[in-house]
Amino acid sequence: MQTTFHLPDVLKDDLKKFKEQVELFKNGSISAIEFRSFRVPQGVYEQREERKFMLRIRLPAGGVLPHQMRKLAHVSRTFGNGVLHVTTRQDIQVHRVPLDNIHPALVELYASGLSTKGGGGNTVRNITACFDTGVCGKEVFDVAPHAVGLTELLLPDPSNYKLPRKFKIAFSGCSDDCAGATVNDVGFIARRRGNETGFAVYVGGGMGAYSRTADLLEEFVPADETYLVAEAVKRVFDKHGNRKNRHKARLRFLIDKIGLESFRSLYEAELSELRGPGLPVPEIRSLPRSERPVPEAGAEQAEGFDTWRDKNMVPQKQEAYYFVHVPLFLGDIAADTLEKFADVVEAHGEGMVRTTQWQNMVVRWVHENELAPLHRKLIELDLANIPPAVVRNTIACAGASTCKLGICLSRGLARAIIDEISRDSLDLDGLGDMNIHISGCPNSCGRHPVGRIGLFGAARRVQDRLAPHYVVQLGGKVAEGETRLAQGQETIPARNLPAFVAEFLRTFQESPQYPDYDAFIAAQGEDVAAQLAAKHKHVPSFDEDKNYYYDWGAEVPFSLEGRGPGECGAGVFDLIEVDLASAHDALSDGRLFTATALAARALLITQGQEAREDTLALDLFARYFLDAGIVAASLRGVIDKARQSVASERPEDVFDADAKEVATLVDTVQKLYENMPPSLRFERV
Repeated sequence: MQTTFHLPDVLKDDLKKFKEQVELFKNGSISAIEFRSFRVPQGVYEQREERKFMLRIRLPAGGVLPHQMRKLAHVSRTFGNGVLHVTTRQDIQVHRVPLDNIHPALVELYASGLSTKGGGGNTVRNITACFDTGVCGKEVFDVAPHAVGLTELLLPDPSNYKLPRKFKIAFSGCSDDCAGATVNDVGFIARRRGNETGFAVYVGGGMGAYSRTADLLEEFVPADETYLVAEAVKRVFDKHGNRKNRHKARLRFLIDKIGLESFRSLYEAELSELRGPGLPVPEIRSLPRSERPVPEAGAEQAEGFDTWRDKNMVPQKQEAYYFVHVPLFLGDIAADTLEKFADVVEAHGEGMVRTTQWQNMVVRWVHENELAPLHRKLIELDLANIPPAVVRNTIACAGASTCKLGICLSRGLARAIIDEISRDSLDLDGLGDMNIHISGCPNSCGRHPVGRIGLFGAARRVQDRLAPHYVVQLGGKVAEGETRLAQGQETIPARNLPAFVAEFLRTFQESPQYPDYDAFIAAQGEDVAAQLAAKHKHVPSFDEDKNYYYDWGAEVPFSLEGRGPGECGAGVFDLIEVDLASAHDALSDGRLFTATALAARALLITQGQEAREDTLALDLFARYFLDAGIVAASLRGVIDKARQSVASERPEDVFDADAKEVATLVDTVQKLYENMPPSLRFERV
């Protein structure tokens, strides 16, 4: 079976364990938190609807083959809601999957060479690349093989699933930085030095509540050393990242804390050690491509062909070949449509579709003689739309429609803005590369920090009622040497955002003295935004206009109901806190053996150890905490008594430690956790 990348054998064990975990969760043997700590690193997120889940399928460099497209359609239609969603990291998501459908869906995906592993949690996420790499006239060389090779190297490594926080990697083929290397944890931008190919390396970029552009770490590294660089940076992050405060846990916070030069020293030490024998070397190979004979010319052109060709096609660097944009409205495509689209992809171009960071798809290697028949087929699937760039490049995260962290219905706002600017007196085609990026909360899944117009959701109280609002930021851009984050803090009610955006774009378009949007923003854009925001800030009372208290697309008044802790960082601390709380409860109830075993288990995960059985938990605690000198030797007595009791059928009855001994152990572990260093490397007592 042809695949875009090789799945490791360990995924078979993961699938078996997932089935077991579902059953344990259903019968109450494990808690919701324990189940979450397992499933989230496997790319399975609970959605806003109870017991409904999202599966995030990783696609290195965005490549997906026709048989995989059909499988995705089948899985979405059979186990989910029948709509696939393309993300800004080139993944594809299946939504609203009931609990009992998760395992069979994962099995089906695996059978076609697809996996969700690493799609969430504190893991190495999907490795992205320019969607046009290999065919772009500007690129230095094709970087997709490096994204795939690095994926295959990192995917089976268990250390990549217990990092301080998520870890994102991107490859760009030139300084245009279409993949966003300069806003990723690690970014590679293709270079050529003489006859040698390689990469400039950037570190510490990222988007979220505290966004940051990346720093240049290496001017040039040979192309065959990218895996060493990525592994070295990851190891520094693993050893020194902040595991205690998940809000300060990304790589960028570590670099800000210790400085780039200190980080560079740690990185160079890791890199030197990695150059020795033992580290596997990734296979760098081209992604599969169908070789087809050149079709004969002469097919009849459908109505609108010339406009479609002008708007949706880009010449490749290979003569007589093109890549074709297939716009998806806000990244969605119906399962039935995707299934039929697979037949089109199989018959045209390279025999593969690539997803884009703008939530669309492209078909590449289309010969000029097959453009007319391809156009006809896309018309039949309603995939030959020719939206202006500002509409095609409008992206929005799922927001409060499904995400537990979502505040506002970002996709509803996107539709409202598109409707407004489409009927306003704007020359949308004249707006050039304008884009609008919308996130339902500050967490940047809609990439608002790099949007030309960036919006993120917020709640505001007006006369004792909550009303949906957005913070407006302007001027974001991604390009090597020019990457900058959008700026601004104007807050506008959601109901007024479409009119605000239309007026702002009209003001820009009616300002011919500025050569481009960047010049407009630098000269007067922020002042214009402030003036328009003042005009649109007012929120009438509920009696005057209740629409201000309903989000776009909502049928009930705005509230934060259903919002809860996000699952991106689920795992380590949830489990520690559950075990410690349970140990305190057991101590209070007089269940001294149980309290001892729970206290012993609580911090094992910080040492890379896990134990469900009390015997193993006590043994590992003795090894990693007593023998290592992390806790006082005086605690050995209570642990030894528990180890002697565990063989009994009723260890609680034969355990002869007194409450004071157990309380000392529980309090010691509690204080150890509370004073735990960010690196989780404990000092000896």
